[in-house]
Amino acid sequence: MKTRREFLTSVSAMAAAKFLKLAEQPLLKSYGIAYTSFPIRIRQGREMAGNQGHPLPAEKFIDLCHSFGGSGCQMDVAQLTSAEPEYLKRIRAQLEAKEMFMEFAVSARTLENADAFAKVAASAHQLGVSRLRIACLSGRRYEDFHEMSKWQDFANHWKRTFKQAEPMLKQHKLLVGIENHKDWLADEFVEMLKSVSSPYLGTCVDFGNNLALLEDSVEVAKKLAPYVVTTHLKDMAVKLYPDGFELSEVALGDGITPLAEIIGIIRKQRSDVHFCLEMITRDPLKVPYKTDHYWITYERRDEARIKKFESTVLRRASKEPLPRITGLKPQEALAFEDDNLRRSGAYAKQVLKS
Repeated sequence: MKTRREFLTSVSAMAAAKFLKLAEQPLLKSYGIAYTSFPIRIRQGREMAGNQGHPLPAEKFIDLCHSFGGSGCQMDVAQLTSAEPEYLKRIRAQLEAKEMFMEFAVSARTLENADAFAKVAASAHQLGVSRLRIACLSGRRYEDFHEMSKWQDFANHWKRTFKQAEPMLKQHKLLVGIENHKDWLADEFVEMLKSVSSPYLGTCVDFGNNLALLEDSVEVAKKLAPYVVTTHLKDMAVKLYPDGFELSEVALGDGITPLAEIIGIIRKQRSDVHFCLEMITRDPLKVPYKTDHYWITYERRDEARIKKFESTVLRRASKEPLPRITGLKPQEALAFEDDNLRRSGAYAKQVLKS
């Protein structure tokens, strides 16, 4: 894992080399890049453009993913600047010319509105999109809920929503992958999916999120893989701090995630699954599992889970500071993001082999 000092000394060389080219061979067709891998580029574009459209529209996004070695992309549906047939025809032609797949990321709230979902479905079918990724929680379970009843209301709401939405998914023949987004434990997630029991509703298996819930990534993958629709491929690093640990996405190969093992588990369940990189270049997230508040949405503090997590995952915690963007100049932060994407694409060639 690169330190900030090592990165900064390499920025000028990277700029001069125009970000070293990837190997000539294209990545396997299963490797995509999620729009969430470009937070710095999107934020800086929004600051420059104000409210004048999306800072990373579909056409530019597709080209960008391709330039970083992606054979596909997981795009926020808001990046489509129009739903007009001619516009969508141009986007599809662009994808076909580059031989790229596309998935949509949509708001989970779309499943609560039949008209809104029908519009998404129409665009999806015109673009050849068959898989959607959603996340029910925008934040984190241990930060967003301050009492058990609020968490229970949240969980029950989405269980009802998924059951009510199932006929709509079947009607439009779209697969929806719910991301494990630092909300449900893996067993809770599986129980929810079983209660709906739909071939159209499954998981977007995120390789690292459940570390924040003190669950090992391999065990999570084994439980969620039978329901996989799509993925968020990522590598993670952890570092201890007094109230718990810091958690960071890092370039593929720089962290502690057993990427090849998890990919094998998922492919065994669904050979046609896409692996969509989610490399969020940002400051580390704090996971304060030693505090009382962290456990508010559970019946009790799970000492067995703590002990197991500490003896397996946290024993591999970094001794060095985790990467940060605080203090970087805008051009340095963007270069850092691009470097993470470039190196992740190069590493993906190794771990996405059949």
